[in-house]
Amino acid sequence: MKELVTFLYGQPVGILQQDHFGNRKFQFVPQDSRQARLSLAMPYRETPYQRSITDPFIEGLIPEGEAVRQSFADDFGISAKNPFALLEHIGFECAGAVQFVRPDEIDEFIHIPGELVACSDKEIGQRIRALSSSPRGSWTVNRERWSLAGAQSKFALRWQNGWHEATGSEPTTHIFKPGIQDFRDQALNEHLCLKTLGLVGMQVAETSFMQFDGQSAIVVNRYDRLVEGNTVYRVHQEDFCQATSTVPTNKYESNRGPSALKIINTLREARAPETEVHKFVEGLIGNYLLGAPDAHGKNYSILHLPDGGVQLAPFYDIASGLPYEHVDNDGFPKRNDGLRMAAMAIGGERRFGRVSSRHWSRFAREAKINEEWLRNTVSAMTYALPICLAQVLENESEAIGNSELPSKLYQKVEHLCATTQTLLAHDL
Repeated sequence: MKELVTFLYGQPVGILQQDHFGNRKFQFVPQDSRQARLSLAMPYRETPYQRSITDPFIEGLIPEGEAVRQSFADDFGISAKNPFALLEHIGFECAGAVQFVRPDEIDEFIHIPGELVACSDKEIGQRIRALSSSPRGSWTVNRERWSLAGAQSKFALRWQNGWHEATGSEPTTHIFKPGIQDFRDQALNEHLCLKTLGLVGMQVAETSFMQFDGQSAIVVNRYDRLVEGNTVYRVHQEDFCQATSTVPTNKYESNRGPSALKIINTLREARAPETEVHKFVEGLIGNYLLGAPDAHGKNYSILHLPDGGVQLAPFYDIASGLPYEHVDNDGFPKRNDGLRMAAMAIGGERRFGRVSSRHWSRFAREAKINEEWLRNTVSAMTYALPICLAQVLENESEAIGNSELPSKLYQKVEHLCATTQTLLAHDL
């Protein structure tokens, strides 16, 4: 039986075990009931959690892409299909405040957390270039022990009077993403969409669009890290696939992943204030009006508060699919080109430009939210979003440069908002 000691906020909270047959389970150690929760799907109990509950949580902490996982596996001489084995090597610094440590490394983990290695703009540019040219390669470099989830290529660094590689269990503060290569200027797209939702008034991850040695990337401030002077504190979080025991391969609603209604019910069951439900609905509307097709269960998260409460995490990983597709006569992407639909249905409808009055009414009933509030919020956002996007494009003119994406983005978003406003008063 192999074991990984699981730490939360620097304190051991349990043991992750794997037997010779690859069966995994998680066993909490006795603890004070007032301690922060590890996962909504795994409340504290004395009996162990078996693989069906354990695997969705740990799978949500490691890269999704098979090729990237294989690259890590080749580096470490392990199986790419074994999340336990991956966490043995990259589990010192995960999303949230959870860490996984082999028993023989505990002394090193506690007493020698790691070091910061200064990283020049040229070296950062080389890492961005490497990910861009080989997106299926390893995301880490020598002695880095961090793990990031998701399918998009990325790496993490620490800002402390300059950029640094964080080795061992030293926390990182920023995530660098060159963007999805199949979609031109996708990283810029994400930056502009997040800035727009932030200007509308939503809580979003803080981003910058930067160049390093001629290579561009979106640089995301980690909202699960707090910085005070030279000290970085972890803040625990989990995405809604983890919170609902959904493996990442099923993250889309169309593949049995969390729906908008499931997320709302999860927030309520966790006794989150109803304001958090409203925040999520606002994010759902924002994603829809931007034509963002990838707002699945892993792209919404919750923060676990010290008192055991939960709140919705800032929005992140939002990018419009509208600028990239050929369009039909209605001005929206063709049905068969993959980005015409939202990841989560609104009143049973997922197609951009097709959510009408009856869909909003049905969603309000099913979600048990005030229909007048929902309609007013949708209406206000259809007016505000194009105005805020235009302001963001002006504010970010230096980052945009000669990119053709902003004009396409604005045209398509304005069209979708106008269509939604019209349909809000009519049924299809």
